[in-house]
Amino acid sequence: MSAPSWSRWNGVVVTLACAALLSSCGRVSQSDGEQLARVDCAACHMFPNPELLDKKTWVSGVLPQMAPRLGLPAPSLYDEMARNPYFTVLSRPVSAADWNAIVRYYETRAPAELPDQTLPAEPQLDPPFFATGPFIRGLRVSPIITLLKTDSVNKRIFVGEAATNLLRIFDFNRRLKSTLRLGSAPTDVISDKDRILVLESGNLAPNDEPTGSLVRYDLAEDGTLRRPTTVIDSLLRPVFVARYDFAGDGRPDFVICEFGNNRGRLALYRAPRDGARYQRQVLDGNPGAIRVEIRDMTGDGAPDIVALLAQGDERIVLFENDGAGKFGGQQRVLARFPPVYGSMYFTLADFNGDGKPDIVYVNGDNFDYSRVLKPYHGIRILENDGQNNFTERYFFPLYGAAHAVVADFDKDGDFDILATSNFADSLKHPERGIVYLENVGDYQFRPYAFSIARGSQWNVMAEADLQRDGWPGVIIGAMRLKNITQIREPGDSDTSPALLWFAFHPIAAKR
Repeated sequence: MSAPSWSRWNGVVVTLACAALLSSCGRVSQSDGEQLARVDCAACHMFPNPELLDKKTWVSGVLPQMAPRLGLPAPSLYDEMARNPYFTVLSRPVSAADWNAIVRYYETRAPAELPDQTLPAEPQLDPPFFATGPFIRGLRVSPIITLLKTDSVNKRIFVGEAATNLLRIFDFNRRLKSTLRLGSAPTDVISDKDRILVLESGNLAPNDEPTGSLVRYDLAEDGTLRRPTTVIDSLLRPVFVARYDFAGDGRPDFVICEFGNNRGRLALYRAPRDGARYQRQVLDGNPGAIRVEIRDMTGDGAPDIVALLAQGDERIVLFENDGAGKFGGQQRVLARFPPVYGSMYFTLADFNGDGKPDIVYVNGDNFDYSRVLKPYHGIRILENDGQNNFTERYFFPLYGAAHAVVADFDKDGDFDILATSNFADSLKHPERGIVYLENVGDYQFRPYAFSIARGSQWNVMAEADLQRDGWPGVIIGAMRLKNITQIREPGDSDTSPALLWFAFHPIAAKR
């Protein structure tokens, strides 16, 4: 599994989301703030109920950041001159009277505080059937892991870091085989026998410049990387790549999530003919694409694209293959969420055994203008009725939920979930930075938490059977963000490891 979820660590997330909140798709003059919000919001994304945030966060955090996007004057000439050229502003701004009505509505209706999360069951601490510890004892890496992926065929483990911009390749014996310093943090990788393709962010910080790229490196027998060749350039802060031969002609295409900032896109890059450049087909032209899965969702034998899109209109979208490997515009929103949910990750898995993929959805981004513990953060299972209509069947509240590995860990015939949190309740329950949900049937799960999660923030994960015993294991990477601007190098103050190894113990599970 790769590391798309790091992409939500920027302050523009709720700015963009809540800018869209009141975007005017045809101004209707209304004096009532609720009517204004509901009319404008419905044209752009799900209506964000005032109860989703507390009063102070709306008034002091989110709404002031939203005002300039609605066309209200900048607070100073300096702010106006410094505005990003890609900063979206309404063509017809809201009036001061409408804006004041909207602010009053949220200020009046929002609660003083958000309620605490109520869990279906209290997690047990440190289950004996998981062995946990550092991935490699004494390994010094950046505490912000941007890429974590395994290749079970060629027995490789890829670790990418911010700050150092290093890509490290380990074998399944956890021996370091190669280290490459890149110009920017790597965010994803495709691994072949004698080469790898590395997705390079260009600039990890929020930006709108097309400086990302997909680069091919030849892999020598000794593990070194040679002869870099840029395959696709001019990418907008890319975070995830998938490869598939949609045309069936032996020339695979690439689907790339370009998360961007004020601008971004989900794009399909068609394989070139006769040495030409890859041809870009934009599937969605908005920023915030995080992850895709390629799966035949319609049952016609042609693989479709399912994508998680955030940064305002948070949703999971099905892009249908027309049967000939083309994507001409047939889209379907499978699930939609309020803009403050903080979508981080999704994956497809059949939880009810009907042969139709269900959705595991993870939301918990909190690195924005609403940094409060949110009771609606967590892990959700959305059941497929067989016609790609999805209904929420399970929710486990988890502050700051970031990533999930879905696997039959205990081999009892159903899927369990191992999840991370990047923004756990560090004061009351830091052990819930990593949570295991044991499936006990009928959408019921027994939760466990881990002491080793204390003292850090956890994000990306990758599954691998490093024990070679046939039981799932998981590597877990940290994303230790002290504040919105600081990316830290490894230092003496970092006492907890940035990479963990979790191994399931079947004998302990049977006791």
